[in-house]
Amino acid sequence: GSIFRLGAKTSIGRQDPRLDIDFEGYPEGQYVSGNHAQIIQMNGEFYVEDMGSSNSTYVNDRKLAAGQLEPLKNGDVLRFGKISLTFQS
Repeated sequence: GSIFRLGAKTSIGRQDPRLDIDFEGYPEGQYVSGNHAQIIQMNGEFYVEDMGSSNSTYVNDRKLAAGQLEPLKNGDVLRFGKISLTFQS
């Protein structure tokens, strides 16, 4: 699998060279929106936020509302469309 390092703000999507994580070309990448989600770091904690994507963002199979900041803990499974990643702090 792939490992992605997270910065203060990490943008996630498809087909945009400004993205930090671009899932274009990945299997199931077509289910990721152009500007799908972002992961931000605040006060030493990480949060994921859906940016109004078409196929939603999930944390442990729980769908996030657009704009909702969801705190992440070690081992959480994030899903962007049909692509799943495990968060490791």
